Amino acid sequence: MTTALHKVPVRPVLTLPGQGHPKPDTAALARRVCAIDSEQANTTATALGIQQLAAAFQPAFGRMHVLKDLVIPMYDGSAVPTARFDVALVCEAGVYLFEVKGWRNAVVYRKTSAHTVPRWFLRQRGNSLAREVKDPAWQCGRKTTHLRSLVPPDLRVQYFVLLPFEGVELEGVMPTAVITPQDLPYIARVARNNGRTEQGYPMLDDAAIDRTLRLLSGLQGELTVDDHLRNSRDRSERGAPMPARAHAQARPTHPGLLKLQ
Repeated sequence: MTTALHKVPVRPVLTLPGQGHPKPDTAALARRVCAIDSEQANTTATALGIQQLAAAFQPAFGRMHVLKDLVIPMYDGSAVPTARFDVALVCEAGVYLFEVKGWRNAVVYRKTSAHTVPRWFLRQRGNSLAREVKDPAWQCGRKTTHLRSLVPPDLRVQYFVLLPFEGVELEGVMPTAVITPQDLPYIARVARNNGRTEQGYPMLDDAAIDRTLRLLSGLQGELTVDDHLRNSRDRSERGAPMPARAHAQARPTHPGLLKLQ
């Protein structure tokens, strides 16, 4: 749990129905009181998240490289032909992927059921209005599973959902992949210890780190964030053709070990 450092915005003045004014649109209010996942908000959140990751991982590792906005081609038939990782961190312990959410001064919770997939909600602290948001853990997990199929099996690839802003509270039982800045030093220590003790994922030396960086860069090729944003918009258009650049960047799964060590 974190402490809110941002002032709560002044609530809009609501008038009672029947007093000559239209009834308030509660859905619109819910959208306003919660942080919107705009590209600008995500960019600000990603910049802050990178600072926090560097502060946590640099003391634990001799080499650390941060790749911002890693875009890779997805598998044939995927609803969106590209995937975007806000941050990909490469260090001696492997590749750590971060989906960064720009939520501020909010309570994040989910509703689970034995018969349906979990539903995620976001509401401003001190306000009962909430809006449903896409499951960030599922989104990042799906992309990570595909990326693992494109890299050597002895390369550790792990993902997290990072909420970098103060004032965000996780309510109830949440997946362990969902973390706040206070969790980052612990995550870095665990990453270092796992790299030293697990034989299936050896620590990477300088040459292996360089090969990993070249591999990720090769997967991205000429794909850009604009390509991915355009692909995401095209998804809403029925029958929209897959962009040619996404087709050109498609690659088969990795054939085997890359001898990272």
